[in-house]
Amino acid sequence: MSENLNKVLDVKNKDNKPKKHKLTGKLRALVAGLLLATVATVCVNLILFTNDATKKVIAKNQSNSIKEQLKNLLPPAALKDDVKIECYQIKENRHIGHNQKIFVARNAKGNLGYVLTYATSLGYSNPLVLISGFTSDGRVYKTDIQFSQETPGLGDKVDRKHGNFLDQFNGKSLNDATWDVKKYGGDFDFITGATVTSRATVIATSEALKALDEINLRTLKKCKGL
Repeated sequence: MSENLNKVLDVKNKDNKPKKHKLTGKLRALVAGLLLATVATVCVNLILFTNDATKKVIAKNQSNSIKEQLKNLLPPAALKDDVKIECYQIKENRHIGHNQKIFVARNAKGNLGYVLTYATSLGYSNPLVLISGFTSDGRVYKTDIQFSQETPGLGDKVDRKHGNFLDQFNGKSLNDATWDVKKYGGDFDFITGATVTSRATVIATSEALKALDEINLRTLKKCKGL
């Protein structure tokens, strides 16, 4: 009787032991897939977050750079505290090329100054993109090179980093100067060894003055992100 009881008890003890569950191949694959999906989701979210943060930093830097340019190119009258600066997109213009911008400084009294970007294909290595500030009565206040692929040591001498060539445009309007270099009968000096680039900046700026005279701001859309 006791032997039978012991056998019964032994069986019960064996049955009461916790069973070890082994993962099947399908279950292991499912768990691995879920882990991989989780890791991938986290990585994608991190990339998107980093990309968004980077875009914001780039946009902020570009905005600060543009503000510094405007501050440098606009006449003093357009830098007062009550002045608001608005940007307009110029998709196409026969004088200054495609996708250019005009910044208008104004207050309650009216427009006080402008900054215009413009491109020319007359340079030695195109495109050559300039940016100029103008007074409210259509005179050049200050000009600078925004983008250039001109030959280092030659064509790039028109850049402000290498001299004051561009200063000769200051104060000039479309009608009180002959907009060409002296070599071709105009009023403006040119840099020896960089005649092509010199002439390109002169003619391009005269075209910018023409565009400024013709632009109707009411027909233009405001810039995005500025």
